[in-house]
Amino acid sequence: MYNIGDLIIYGNNGVCKVVDTTTLQGSGASGISDRKCYILQPLHDETCRITTPVDNQKVIMRSLLSREETEELIREIPSIEMLPEHGVRQQEAEYQKALRSGNCREWISLIKTLNARISRRKMKGKRITVTDDRYFKAASEKLVEEFSVVLNLDQDSTEKLLKSAFSETE
Repeated sequence: MYNIGDLIIYGNNGVCKVVDTTTLQGSGASGISDRKCYILQPLHDETCRITTPVDNQKVIMRSLLSREETEELIREIPSIEMLPEHGVRQQEAEYQKALRSGNCREWISLIKTLNARISRRKMKGKRITVTDDRYFKAASEKLVEEFSVVLNLDQDSTEKLLKSAFSETE
């Protein structure tokens, strides 16, 4: 269970602060039941509040990586494998799965895969596809947001740090 003030990753909302807990009453198959919930505030939107059950199994909810884990993951970027190549529909499903995983290593794999794909398309004189661009931006934003918070850096510095780490793989 998380405590008030903890920073966590919550689904596609990214880094959120646990601002409070509450108990909601509801009716279930066995009658009235109380359900303990977190009240979360996404860091990127201070006007938003999310109420979610403590035991929510439908949405990824996890602690942020530690500083040590983050630094190690950045060092490992050159050796992290890309996602396997598939047909168009299956590839997008693979992108979606990686993005929704809530796992930084999966986000890095997705970014590396898309970097390679985008580079190949540019070399052939082709445009970047909307799908590739959308998933690349989403994975990059998630990674930068979490790493910025963990490393206590602004987003520009974090982007530069990651760009340098990713360029070692090319």
